[in-house]
Amino acid sequence: DPAIIVLVYRDDVPGGACLMGRNPRFPEGMYSTLAGFVEPGETLEQAVSREVFEESGIETTDVTYMASQPWPFPSSLMLGFHAKATSFDIDFDPNELADCRWFHRDEMTQMREWVDAAEGELRLPRRDSIARWLIQSWLDGG
Repeated sequence: DPAIIVLVYRDDVPGGACLMGRNPRFPEGMYSTLAGFVEPGETLEQAVSREVFEESGIETTDVTYMASQPWPFPSSLMLGFHAKATSFDIDFDPNELADCRWFHRDEMTQMREWVDAAEGELRLPRRDSIARWLIQSWLDGG
């Protein structure tokens, strides 16, 4: 089952910002990139734009494939992307996300590691995840 995962960024603010969501199942304070399954008959790029819009209300362009990672839950291949936001007002789906917000680059560098964060501290996804790789590649300027 192909699934997309995407780091959505904006470059209209100094230093840039990226869109992160918090799934209700995540530990408190953990935010990650957005993800979802590819529907039959749509391209991967269409899936990225659709999922981002459904979950956050944000429209995207310049969808760029970055990398993939096998994901055994349930039995998927995660296809990682970066996408540029063309709208900025978040209207997230509370059935999908507990929270969704823009994080400036300097805020991202202050987030704690997944395992090191105290209760309620903002934390990044695990280092072995494609979500974290997408975040780090964006932080590194990629």
